[in-house]
Amino acid sequence: MSILSSLGQVILASASPARLQVLREAGVDAISMPTDADEHCLLTEAGAVVEELASRKMAAFRQAHPDCVGPVITCDTLISFKGHLIGKPRDRQDAFEQLSAFSGQTHEVFSGYNLLINGQVICGHDRAQVTFKTLSGKQINGYLDSGEYIGAAGSYRIQGQASRFILSIDGDTDTVIGIPMKKLEELVSGLRERSSTPQK
Repeated sequence: MSILSSLGQVILASASPARLQVLREAGVDAISMPTDADEHCLLTEAGAVVEELASRKMAAFRQAHPDCVGPVITCDTLISFKGHLIGKPRDRQDAFEQLSAFSGQTHEVFSGYNLLINGQVICGHDRAQVTFKTLSGKQINGYLDSGEYIGAAGSYRIQGQASRFILSIDGDTDTVIGIPMKKLEELVSGLRERSSTPQK
C-alpha cells in the first residue's frame, strides 16, 4: 500500500491509462481528469523538459479547476538517447526506427511530475536507465502490429508486450511507465514528517 493512498482521492490530470493503473494498483483512490497543454518546448535538457511540460499540464488543470487545492498529479515522460530527446512516434516508420535504434543499447527515461497538495505545487523528475535486448526487424514489426506503440514515448510500453524486449532496468520501473512513484512517495512522506514535527 502506497503512502499516496493516505491522501484520499487523487486526481491524475492525464489521459494515460498506464499511469492510472500504477496508482490504483498501489492502493490509491485515483481518478483521471485529462488536460490539454502545449507540449512544444525549447529546452534541451531532458529533466528540465519533463518538469516544464508537467508544469504546463498542471497550469492548464488549475485554470480549468481554480478552486481545486489537490491532491492532483501531472506527469510527462521523455527518452534521452545519444544526446537526442525522443517522445512519441509520428507514425509506424518512426516507431520502427526508434525501436531499431534502442536494440542492444541503453537509453534513459525521464518522467517529470507536478504535485498539487494543500494548494501548493511541488515539481521534480526521476530518471531510469533501460537496456534493450538485441531485436530483429521481425520482432519489432510483430510488436508494431499490436498498435501498442501508439502514443508511447520511445514507441514502447514496458507493462505490455514490450516487456520481452527489456534486458534490464536501473531505477524505478514506474518512472519508465510514466509516473515516478518512489519520488512522489518520498515527497509525501517528507511532507507528513514536517507537518507532524512540533515547531520550536
